[in-house]
Amino acid sequence: MTDIVKQIDILNQIGMMLKTEFKSTVYSDEILEDFAKPCFFIKCLCTNIPQTKNITKKRLSIITTYFPRNADKNEIHYADVMDRLQTLFQRGIPVKKRYLHLNEFLIDRVGEEQDIIQTTIRLDYLERIIRPHKHHEIMEDMQLKMRINEGEKAIWQS
Repeated sequence: MTDIVKQIDILNQIGMMLKTEFKSTVYSDEILEDFAKPCFFIKCLCTNIPQTKNITKKRLSIITTYFPRNADKNEIHYADVMDRLQTLFQRGIPVKKRYLHLNEFLIDRVGEEQDIIQTTIRLDYLERIIRPHKHHEIMEDMQLKMRINEGEKAIWQS
C-alpha cells in the first residue's frame, strides 16, 4: 500500500525543486517583509471530495510567487524564469513513491509593475481516508448451519 501524500510533502517537494533549479530561497506565504530577493513564496489551497467511504479525491492549487532582484527586472529574465518553471513542472511532481500529474499549470505576471511571476499548479489525486482503528475482538471460528429442502425444487436456506 502506498504512503499517504500530505500537503506538506507536496510543498516540500516543490520547494526543493525550486531551490535546486533557481538557487533561490523559498518562503512560506507567512513571511511578509524583510525577505531576500530573488525568492519564491509558496502556498497551497486544498479541497477534499469524498469518492467512497475509503477514498477521497484531493484537489490542490499550489501558488508560487517569484520576486526577482531589482537588477533582473527585464523581459529576458522574466522569459527565462517562466520557461524554466514550465519545464520544471511539465511532467508532474514526484512525491514519496508516487508521481502526481498536473491538471493545469498557469503562469502570469502580476503586481503594479507586472514584475512578479506567479504560477498556479492544479492537480487532483486519490488518497486513502485514514480511519481510526477500533479494537474489536477478532472472530476465530465460525459455525454455519444450512439446510436444504429436498424434492423437486431444492432451495438453499441459511
